Amino acid sequence: MYLLSFVSVILLTGVMCANSFGSNISFFARVRDFPAAFLLVLFLIPLLISAGLLRDFNNAFRLGIGKKTAESLLELRRAKESVSLTIKIMKSLSVFICAILGIVILYKLHDLSALGPYIVTALLSLIYGMGIVLILLPLQARLKIKIQEFIREKE
Repeated sequence: MYLLSFVSVILLTGVMCANSFGSNISFFARVRDFPAAFLLVLFLIPLLISAGLLRDFNNAFRLGIGKKTAESLLELRRAKESVSLTIKIMKSLSVFICAILGIVILYKLHDLSALGPYIVTALLSLIYGMGIVLILLPLQARLKIKIQEFIREKE
């Protein structure tokens, strides 16, 4: 079921791109920006480690998507908190990277041919970050429901 949110984000992006640019496959090659995605992950992992929630973030997928049942309410709450923190980090990081690239764009105003790629890279960092957030929101909701169900079962 969770795979549905992942697929829907990809399909929505594809439909929007196809409507905007026609069925030009080369567009998908243009929206691939591995450095922006790499920067998001590169900053996310140390921030989760510093918060002590990297293991809980991994556990969130097992609890939310997989068939693993929670052993304690604390385990569920830590998983939910790790997903909530990841959503906040992704929002902040994508805006942060976009702002840094905005500064670079302002410094490169004299070279008009370089502006397009810098603007695309800045916007792609926002798109990747918000795409990850859209994928994590159903997981967060699913963990909230599991917490409520766990509390009801223990009553």
